[in-house]
Amino acid sequence: MIAIGTSVVRALEDSAARHGQVSSGCATATLRLSATTPRRAVDAVLTGVHEKGTSHAELLRAFVSEAVLDRALDRADALGLLGHELGDFLWVVGEERRARLARSGRAA
Repeated sequence: MIAIGTSVVRALEDSAARHGQVSSGCATATLRLSATTPRRAVDAVLTGVHEKGTSHAELLRAFVSEAVLDRALDRADALGLLGHELGDFLWVVGEERRARLARSGRAA
């Protein structure tokens, strides 16, 4: 599953954590994702460029290691990409999804 934005990631992952799968309904997502949070639903996210240390950047660590995220953010900074909500974005694919695609011969 691909989420567009960190809010969508939170909503989907919160639902999956509560119900064992994503389900429809009305609720407030309270799950805070980080490097230690197991993802149950979302394989990749299209998101804005988020500064290190923010909760949005911490959420991205649920997808990739801190080293990978740091390299991506350093590269975004070197390219002059604009930060959160200003139009530039990152495509973040979870490391386990990239590994599955590599094993199958498809690129992530």
